[in-house]
Amino acid sequence: MDWTLDSYFPAFDGPEYRRFKTDLEAALAGVHARIEAQEEFEPAAFAGWEVIVVGYEDAVRRVGHLTSYLECLCAADAGNEEFRREFAALAVQAAELKKLEVSLVDVLGRARHDQIEAFLKRDALAGAEFSLRRWREKARKVMPPAEEALAADLEVDGLKAWSRLYDTVSGTLEFTLRHPDGREERVPVARRRALMASADRGVRAAAFSGGNEAWASVEPICAAALNAMAGARLTLGGRRGERHFLEPALYEHRLGLAALSALQEALVQRAEVARAMVRLKARRLGLPAVAWYDLEAPTPGVGDAAGGGLTWEQGVARVDAAFSRAYPALGAFFRAAVERRWFDYASRRGKRPGAFCTSSEITHESRVFMTWEGAMNDVVTLAHEVGHAWHSHVLRAARPLASGYPMTLAESASTFGEMLLIDGLLEDPAVPDGVKLALLDSQARQATGFLLDVPARFEFERSFYEERAHGEVSTARLRELMVAAQRRLFGDALAPGAEDPMFWASKLHFYIAEVPFYNFPYTVGFLFSRALFARFKSEGAAFLPVYEAFLARSGSATCEVLAKDVLGIDLEKAESWAGAIDSMIPAGERLRDLLGG
Repeated sequence: MDWTLDSYFPAFDGPEYRRFKTDLEAALAGVHARIEAQEEFEPAAFAGWEVIVVGYEDAVRRVGHLTSYLECLCAADAGNEEFRREFAALAVQAAELKKLEVSLVDVLGRARHDQIEAFLKRDALAGAEFSLRRWREKARKVMPPAEEALAADLEVDGLKAWSRLYDTVSGTLEFTLRHPDGREERVPVARRRALMASADRGVRAAAFSGGNEAWASVEPICAAALNAMAGARLTLGGRRGERHFLEPALYEHRLGLAALSALQEALVQRAEVARAMVRLKARRLGLPAVAWYDLEAPTPGVGDAAGGGLTWEQGVARVDAAFSRAYPALGAFFRAAVERRWFDYASRRGKRPGAFCTSSEITHESRVFMTWEGAMNDVVTLAHEVGHAWHSHVLRAARPLASGYPMTLAESASTFGEMLLIDGLLEDPAVPDGVKLALLDSQARQATGFLLDVPARFEFERSFYEERAHGEVSTARLRELMVAAQRRLFGDALAPGAEDPMFWASKLHFYIAEVPFYNFPYTVGFLFSRALFARFKSEGAAFLPVYEAFLARSGSATCEVLAKDVLGIDLEKAESWAGAIDSMIPAGERLRDLLGG
């Protein structure tokens, strides 16, 4: 592993690690015991309930710390059985933590409004008001406490077990890459995405077909996992009185149905903004329309040296230069993170696919996981994940009940980081034109991803859940739903028959147990960041304190409230989203002009 995890624990399963686990179990048991012994929720008992809330937050920190550590280990070495076993065992503590929340939700839900308001005025609860009020809202859609506790227990060997199975399968899956020259090579699926960003269309096509052959070999496993996870969620939703399967996702991501509907309306209406960039790529590739495996390819004319072959050190230098010029505090933070070895980036067998940033509320440190292949897309990914780390850094002083931000707002920070990188390098006269073309090309791919690909994932998952409500969905039907969703968003910019019917199996995001609909929040965050960045470009450094205030409030506000308070826009109106979508037009036009049409 490239990163150091010593600040988490000196050694895996060492004395400090074992002692932490013992203390965590004691802390969870202690809060449970207090709840059982505590008097009814009356003013005379508020002091005791305050201690319980604070104790719950301490348990949140501890479980989060251990989760972050084991997540790092399992991602970096997916085949390690000891790591996987420990991560599986952690699900028990996570279930106990969930039971504590269930108990508190029940207590707050049954309390009178005047009692809640009096309780929230206590000094020790400052900053927790938003989350505790949301728990009271959540109480309207829960099962009786005993049933919620049972559901939490069953998640260990149910919902989360299916997710762990997928992680194991994807982390060890390999495929045969048949090079255009006839050579054959066994490569892990973690390398597939980078290979599909190759300048050689033959390599891209080989990675696409070889990867899909591998995914087809485990298709029944993936379908079983996907059906089981959705079935469990639908069953629980029915017992909780949810009227629509989107309710948990909307609650989790702090976005209302009216705002999501306005977003989808704007995406369909303005799909031509991103499709125009896809068509430009097709023309440069000499194609009437692109295939799925062309979407992340460097556009001809950008230059191989600009779009790939970068060392890790060169990539770090480019991110550092862009951040430091535009946002000095972020640049200093990034340099410190590199020096402290917060990154696992090398390409090697056994690594899980994908990229992520994870943080600990105990050490107030982050770790970034990715696979570096030297493409410009890797530089953008690095800036994206560091944006997440910066977000956690800004919130380091916040209590757990005020620092848990939803994906919709998390992706605002990460995408803002990408935009700082791209804009900073585009404005740097020392950066070669070839690199600038590569950055504009990356920005066009970003638009394709957030405005077409991610919405297609949402369309697929929504359609899948609609059909899953009536029974299990076959592998053949899963492929059909995936193709239909891609076709609706990409239109004729995607060649007929050139979709990716196996994307439902190969995309990790569909198999995350903790968060359903791990898709539309990316687009929300992207468009949020476009609006934020427009303000930054207009106001300069004077806007950065406002931006940091936005991040600081992300753990204690809804998307709609932050949009109105900071940006003055109404997310329930399609035109608010359309304005952010249209902000991509100049980048597409600049790329077209530099490439000569």
